[in-house]
Amino acid sequence: VSVSKATELAAKWFGDIPSPASPPVRILQPEPVQSAPRHCEVHTDVPVRAIYLAFRTPARLTREFYAVDLLSDILAQGHSARLYRRLLKEQPLFSQIDAYITASIDPGLFVIEGRPAEGVSVEACTQAVWAELEKLTEELIEERELTKIKHRFESTVVFSEASVLNKAQNLGYYELISSAELMNDESEIYLGVTPEEIRLAAKMLF
Repeated sequence: VSVSKATELAAKWFGDIPSPASPPVRILQPEPVQSAPRHCEVHTDVPVRAIYLAFRTPARLTREFYAVDLLSDILAQGHSARLYRRLLKEQPLFSQIDAYITASIDPGLFVIEGRPAEGVSVEACTQAVWAELEKLTEELIEERELTKIKHRFESTVVFSEASVLNKAQNLGYYELISSAELMNDESEIYLGVTPEEIRLAAKMLF
């Protein structure tokens, strides 16, 4: 392969893409407000049973999002998290349990998924999860527990900046959702979330 041919192909496939005369405007219709819970039960041939609880979350750039994100960590980040410790270790109701958010740009979902332990009913597991969620809507989280989650988040951010690839991906993502500078500011927003904001986020969701 000659240098001139390689250069020609590189320019063809990786050269500049001309900007359109009028850039497209991203317009998404918001989903209608959900006014009542919905329930679906599926019976099929699967290795294990599973429970999924899903709740709508606010958009990525709202203040409430940060409390919701930390809330998912409080419930399921690590072996000392509430759902793992209370419903898998202290009460052996689940063989596996997790909580996470689908966070991109628009409003997403807060998902709790679990696999009931052998001999434990789906109903008992679901009730136990709801009991934990209701505690978060009624009681303020202790500052110590919240600080531990914040420190874990902060260390994750620091380690994510260790590679050039991650830095490039993060810069691209933040420029897409708002501005690249937000990448430097979000840690302070997370660290500033209060126990009351966590309780209000839980009340809004659950």
